[in-house]
Amino acid sequence: MKDAAVKSILACFAHPDDELGVGPLVSRAVAEGAQATLICATDGDVGTVDEKYLRGYDSIAALRLAELACASSAIGFTEVVTFGYRDSGMMGSADNAAPGSLWQAPLDEVTARVEEVMRRARPQVVITFNTYGAYGHPDHIKIHQATVAAFQRLQAEPDGPRALYYTTGPRRLARAAVMVLRLLGRDPRHLGRNKDVDIVAAVAAMTPITTRVAVAGYLAGTEKALRCHASQISFPPLLDLPRRALAPLIQRQTTLSRAYPAPRRGEPTERDIFA
Repeated sequence: MKDAAVKSILACFAHPDDELGVGPLVSRAVAEGAQATLICATDGDVGTVDEKYLRGYDSIAALRLAELACASSAIGFTEVVTFGYRDSGMMGSADNAAPGSLWQAPLDEVTARVEEVMRRARPQVVITFNTYGAYGHPDHIKIHQATVAAFQRLQAEPDGPRALYYTTGPRRLARAAVMVLRLLGRDPRHLGRNKDVDIVAAVAAMTPITTRVAVAGYLAGTEKALRCHASQISFPPLLDLPRRALAPLIQRQTTLSRAYPAPRRGEPTERDIFA
């Protein structure tokens, strides 16, 4: 049994680079003595990759797992667990129906694998996507379902996890983005390369911010981690400089939505996930 005095976080996500959203939070927690375990359920092998990034790798999966190892080390995760499922792609795509994909895996199977990690790592805090998987990606939804199920199974145990959080952001800002898209003549229900991302549904599924953790002094690791995921994330030089200059102002806090224990009406904003 893990020492109850040791603070521990379990972050449950679907793809390499999903971990960036909680990077500063994890960096701070680890710097303050916590352990942090990351579950990455797929190898990200359906992601689009420029040929130049594949030099030295025999597959997209090998490349993206190497990027994940680089990024998770930069952030400070003390353990990374990969499940090796195939990336499912978006709803209705051929990849979504592929054997071996996360979406096609039995929920009980995925839940059992999350539960095994949860039982061993004994986190007090668990973080995952919301019910819609942030923007409707099937893999995000599946890891959400498995994480919640595993969390509930361990609730009755004396050293089971105490708190479950969903990643979230300012709903008002998201609604404003939908308005801007419409003003620009873009359909917010059909975005992305394949027009299969519904931002309106994503905004509707957002849960309120209950928790704001100050992370202004812990952004360097996530900036380095972002560079690790070069095959998926890049910025033109003219945009990168202002982005890096504004990051300390925009990313001063990591925001979360506490799903369990359910927030009480009038409860003040939480500042410490281990409180």
